[in-house]
Amino acid sequence: MYGYILTICWSIKEVNRNLSDRPATSDYSIRYLKKACSDLAVLMRELGRALPDEKIEVVDRNGLMRPFLINEVSDMLYDTKKILEFNLIDNISHWAQAHKAA
Repeated sequence: MYGYILTICWSIKEVNRNLSDRPATSDYSIRYLKKACSDLAVLMRELGRALPDEKIEVVDRNGLMRPFLINEVSDMLYDTKKILEFNLIDNISHWAQAHKAA
């Protein structure tokens, strides 16, 4: 499952990075990003059921480390402001990479 999470995170980062380069497809890109975040939230929710006490250490914009339960993170993936405020995609990616390697 961590591999799927990493793939979705990579995809979100790539689409987001290229979003400004392709104004003709921006509507498609925005829809894609919303769906990808929703799919990622579903995967995180499933993992939250399997690991109810597992937390993700999230570094916010101010550089502060804040732990959140996986289910809390999955809920945040539906809120664009939270995704940006907590740099969720990068933090989830780092967390999944650490768990995949373990």
